[in-house]
Amino acid sequence: MIDFLSDSSISEFRRDQQSQLKQYLDRASSTIVPAESLKVDLHCHDFNSDVPDELWGRILGLPETWLKTKNLVKTLKANNCDVITITNHNNARSCWDLLDKGEDTLVAAEFTCHFPEYSLFIHVLSYGFTPDQETTLNYKRKNIYQFLRYAAEHNIPVILPHPLYFYTRSDKIDLTLFEKLAVMFQRYEILNGQRDQWQSVLTLNWINTLSAEKIHDYARKYGLRPDDYAVNPEQPKILTGGSDDHMGLFAGQCGSYLHVPDLSERLKTSRKSELALEAIREGRVTPFGHVAENQKLNIALLDYFSQVATKIQDPGLLRIFFHRGEMSDKLACFTISNLLLEMQKNKNTQKFFGFVHDALQGKKLNKLVKWNIKKDYRFCIKYLENIANSKHITPEKFITTVNTSISSLYTELNQLIIERSKKSRYIKNEHKLEKFCTEEITRKFEIPSQLTTLLFGLETKKDSISGISVGKLLDNLSFPMLVSIILLGTTVASTRLLYQNRKFLNDFAEHIDSNHHPRRALYLTDTLRDKNGVSNSLSAKLKEIQRSDLPIDFLICHADAECEPHLHVVKPLTSLTVSHFGEQEMRIPDLMEIAKIFYEGGYDRIICSTEGPMALVSIFIKHMFNVPAYFFMHTDWLEFIKNTTDMNQHERDRIRRIMRFFYQQYSGVFVLNTEHRSWLSGHQMQLDENKVFLTAHHTNISNEDIDLVHKSTLFSDATDETPVLLFASRLSKEKGIFDLPEIIAQVKQSVPDIRIVIAGCGPDEDELKQQLSEALFLGWIDKKLMAQLYASLDLFVFPSRFDTFGNVVLESFVYGMPVIAYNCKGPKDIIKDKVNGYLVNTRGEFSQQIIQHFQSPLKHQQLKQNAILRSQDYQAESIMQQFMLDLGLIDPETPAQQRRRVA
Repeated sequence: MIDFLSDSSISEFRRDQQSQLKQYLDRASSTIVPAESLKVDLHCHDFNSDVPDELWGRILGLPETWLKTKNLVKTLKANNCDVITITNHNNARSCWDLLDKGEDTLVAAEFTCHFPEYSLFIHVLSYGFTPDQETTLNYKRKNIYQFLRYAAEHNIPVILPHPLYFYTRSDKIDLTLFEKLAVMFQRYEILNGQRDQWQSVLTLNWINTLSAEKIHDYARKYGLRPDDYAVNPEQPKILTGGSDDHMGLFAGQCGSYLHVPDLSERLKTSRKSELALEAIREGRVTPFGHVAENQKLNIALLDYFSQVATKIQDPGLLRIFFHRGEMSDKLACFTISNLLLEMQKNKNTQKFFGFVHDALQGKKLNKLVKWNIKKDYRFCIKYLENIANSKHITPEKFITTVNTSISSLYTELNQLIIERSKKSRYIKNEHKLEKFCTEEITRKFEIPSQLTTLLFGLETKKDSISGISVGKLLDNLSFPMLVSIILLGTTVASTRLLYQNRKFLNDFAEHIDSNHHPRRALYLTDTLRDKNGVSNSLSAKLKEIQRSDLPIDFLICHADAECEPHLHVVKPLTSLTVSHFGEQEMRIPDLMEIAKIFYEGGYDRIICSTEGPMALVSIFIKHMFNVPAYFFMHTDWLEFIKNTTDMNQHERDRIRRIMRFFYQQYSGVFVLNTEHRSWLSGHQMQLDENKVFLTAHHTNISNEDIDLVHKSTLFSDATDETPVLLFASRLSKEKGIFDLPEIIAQVKQSVPDIRIVIAGCGPDEDELKQQLSEALFLGWIDKKLMAQLYASLDLFVFPSRFDTFGNVVLESFVYGMPVIAYNCKGPKDIIKDKVNGYLVNTRGEFSQQIIQHFQSPLKHQQLKQNAILRSQDYQAESIMQQFMLDLGLIDPETPAQQRRRVA
């Protein structure tokens, strides 16, 4: 549960939507005459909305709510509604029941109508019909045209609720639909308590464009007669409001005031429901209330899921798999039903969700119950009591308290899960993550297909993770884990529900040329302020983003880093280190905190640069917000595994298949060399070549004002003429460092005074020192000294076949230092053989080329100048411009724009 829009981090876009909606509501409220107005919530539901429109609800056999009619009526009256109406789906049973009991009620229902040519369904609120007319309306709702013509013929007023929300399986919604809706409806629900402000303001601004001339043009275009639908193009559209409440939490807090002249006199001879119906027909309606982004929907779904967790019954396997829908829907419902049915076996979880439902209704726990709560779980009670207390203050206080309390509760539950999992006796000691090396993780990354083995930890082959007894582990973690899943699921469901048609909303904003969602990316990475090449590259990218104020912000999970412009920092829930995984610490972030940042920041796409925890977060954000996600590939993991483990080809193929599945989750993958681009789009990885983008790192360093390092300060017996090689990188096997001893030994036979300086550190540093004892090892050095070495020494040696780019190659070029490297991956795209450096294929060629280099000093100056020229091809501005273009953050230039820019 995320307290969206809770502080100053709200984006300018969100503020603008708030401001526009508030201005409209303030103007509308100024026209209300309280003494001549009836307050009504024109859109609310109770338990008779028992057949949901959502496919998953139908598959699982769940109603939309369990709210009793009397409780809904009680809430409406408590919020000072003068007229009672209930708009259940496709039936008015609750209204008829109230009338039978003598309760003055405006008969209404929300009918689901089919739009045949668009293969979608829309809702239509309808009022004041008879039982016979209800039967006819249910029959005619199979065709929206027949339904609306019948309603108009019988003077049944209708409203189009949440005009930008439809039920369709198609990703593409034809915008001509709205030209027809403009002709077919006179009344529109502009304020829906369960929708966000962006959709409300889009609807408002669209309606404001509907002039009489435009409506007449649409009518002629589609052969529609406005009179057939009781629409008068010469009159302004009528705007209404309703809570769309299903749980009895917000009913009456959002709705409409109906103007009735001489109300006090009219009430002497007419019922309120009759006067309300008359006002709706004549368009004397003014909406009231406020839209709180997705907070209300979050709370409503939390209450719903809390009741589902205690009330769901086994839908049956045959019902699930023979029901209409895609197999993915059925598998999701199968998983959800099993999870919820498993919850019912846990008494603590059942009690907790009962307490959540009571707290949302304003009911506190009694003291006896609190005394019996285990010490580990008492923090839960604190948050539930805060929620119950806030229910009796103000609606705004209640909304804020629920969202902040549930967000904090989710974080503390996850901390409890982490602590318990570390101590769990159901994870065998040899399976503790801290004890894994890279080889063990990759080799054991498998799940048994036999369910009994997975759930009960029975004996299985050794190369899998089934040493973890999932069933027993879940028993140990069941309460915090299951509750955490529901809390997270609530937030995901509410956000996904609001933005399941995100592409359509963007298209609609473009169509009306108003309220465009900003194009802005959030860039996730597991490393930024660390000592490695990826971190250095990303730091340079961040620096350029900050310098140019680009629409990209980084987000890292770090215990010590501080926020900066364009950089968000979240604290880790926990951290761990995997043996032989370099110096990189694995930090586990809080999902909800990142989701909150994404929403409040007004982002509409996600990027990830590392295959650690942040990769999982990026995929989560993609599905939660229905946004495109991109991956920036820095590391060749197959090469890493090949060089750091003794895994066989079969085991490496397993990892390749996992990586293929992983990369296929993204809308696009950025690569740093042509070799990887071909590999990803080839038969082994099978990515769409149009979704694989070639990019590059850039340099943000300058070769000006660098003090040279005299070689004699590095080696006491050296002169300025002594040939000195430089190598700088992480000192680990996959970097090819153990090629260096053989290469240097061969070079010495022809160039006996050769020297080598090695900068960097890593897990294989000590072994390299033993094999290359004559080298000067400097460890990890700062950028200033590194620049001095580039500018002062003679030739950079780069024996890595692993690097996807090679930042050190580019950095060497900036200072005019030629580079020798193997003819593969990143270096072969940067180096032009014998122009600015050398490309070789074997260690023997490597040695011979170094010898030839120092035997041909006349060529050195030309190589130096060419290296500097090549570095200028990797300027930040052009690389970042193409990066943003591939991300869709900017549009391609038209020929006219190109000419203007050149001019």
